[in-house]
Parts: sequence; C-alpha cells; structure tokens
Amino acid sequence: MELGRVGSDFAKNGKTGLYLVRDPISDKSPGTRMMDIVFVHGLNGHCINSWKDKGAYWPQDLLPAKLPQARIMTFQYDAKVIGNMSTGGVEDTAKQLLNSLEQARIKQDANPIVFVVHSLGGIVIKQMLTTANNSSSGTQGAIGKCTKGIVFFGTPHRGSESASWATIINKISSAVLYRVDSRLVATLQSDSKDLLAISEAFRDLAKDYAIVTFYEQHIHPVTGDLIVEKSSAIMGVLHEDVLMLSGNHSSMCKFTPGDPRFNTVWWSIRKATEGPPAIRREGRRTLRLKERKGENAEIGGTATEV
Repeated sequence: MELGRVGSDFAKNGKTGLYLVRDPISDKSPGTRMMDIVFVHGLNGHCINSWKDKGAYWPQDLLPAKLPQARIMTFQYDAKVIGNMSTGGVEDTAKQLLNSLEQARIKQDANPIVFVVHSLGGIVIKQMLTTANNSSSGTQGAIGKCTKGIVFFGTPHRGSESASWATIINKISSAVLYRVDSRLVATLQSDSKDLLAISEAFRDLAKDYAIVTFYEQHIHPVTGDLIVEKSSAIMGVLHEDVLMLSGNHSSMCKFTPGDPRFNTVWWSIRKATEGPPAIRREGRRTLRLKERKGENAEIGGTATEV
C-alpha cells in the first residue's frame, strides 16, 4: 500500500491514517530500508504539530540524518478529549493503526519496528500490540513479533500515591485544552478504569520489548504542576531505561536543531531497534559465533590452499 505523505492536506487537516514522513527507498537519495519507526501522538494531538517546534518537525528534519536506513511514519487519529479515549475508542484506534501497518509492511514485513509515543498515545500502542499478539492473522501477529521497542514520552503507566489514574488523565486533558474543564471529570473517571486495565494488561508483554521511558522535568503552565509524575510515568519493569527530559508535558517531545535533548532521544530510538537486553545479548552472541566460524573457515581455507 502506498502511504500518503505527511505534507499532504489530509495529514495537515488531521484525517485519520498512517502517513509517510521519510522512506530511504522511495526518496531522492535511495538506500536500504532496515527499520520502521512509527510516531503516535497523544490526547488532542496531531501527527505533525505534536512533534513540531519553531518550524522544526524533528521526525522529518532531524531524525533521518541519524537513522538514514529508517522508514519513518506518523499516525493521525481522532484524539478528542471527550468520546474517543474510552476503551472502545482506544480499541478502534489501535485496530486502525494495526490494519494500516499490516498493509504498509506487505513487502518488507520482517523489518524491526520501534514506536515513539507521547502521553496517552502510549495506551493506544499497548492496546495495538496486545491485539497483534493475540491475532490469528499471521501478518498482524508479525507486527507484534517484529516490534523491538517503544519510546514513551510522558505516558501514564499507572496511578501513583499522589494522583489517581483519573486525576492524571484529567490533568492531561486540562493541559491540552489550555484550561481546566470540570465537565470532563465524570467522563474521565469512568473511562480511566478501563484505560488502566489496558495499561496493566500490557505488562505481561513488556518483557518482549525494549522499553524507554522519558518523564517530564518541568511543571505545565496551565496546571501549575507536573502532568505525569515520575512515579506514574515509570512502567516498573526490570529492563526499562528511565530518563528525565527537560521540558513540560507538551514540550518534552519537541526538538529544534542543536537541542542537546535530541541526542539522547535519537540514540534511545536506535538502541530500541535491538530489542530488550536479553535479545540484544543473544544478537551479540550470535554475531560473535558467526565471526568465529568465519575466522575458522578462513584459517582452514588458507591451510588447504597452502
């Protein structure tokens, strides 16, 4: 399936779909496609604007120079505060993304995938990977198996002592709407229990993926506090890489040229393509065995020739 381009009016206007940011095969400087990187925005977000600051759209303007063999995509979905972050809304969105990825990866379905997600976009990815791993479809199941890692920006993985799950989501909605809306509380209180269930169910799958967690350092100007505190942003699995990132909940995932935070982020994405630590170790062990076999063959060949 040929993906629409991120510069199209469809993407700019927020039409639901998976959009191509950059492809080393089809772009002007063709190369080898070795991995897929997929960006997923959060509540009330946008496939371009959620990652853009001062004209710099870093998935397009900064990342390709660091990972030239990556096909980069971004997913746009309806993430309005009311009505679309219910369990049904998340499940539908996850299925849309899964179906789009399935079609986009028909010709190269073995390449590793890394998801880069902001805020409640992380819940969508958790649901999508749960669905993929339970799917009877071989191509959808392959997406679950080919996913190597997830890079989370300010995703609430659990409630904390100081903030219930509903309170955290209410703070996120207040931040993205630039106001505190008390009418949301009842809706979010109901939906939050189901969103928590989705998040918790993923913990059994987390061991199969590299998990990188960035948590916010600065308070948000709208709420006057941290939106997702460190205790909530951390998933709590043993192999999780946890890093504080300068910025508030909205600005923590936006980078301009020369921003030192970007170096930390792109390297984390690169490392995530290798999978969780156990898989990384196995990969290095296999490589060493291949190298040794190559050396032995070379030695044997030389002796025979002599």
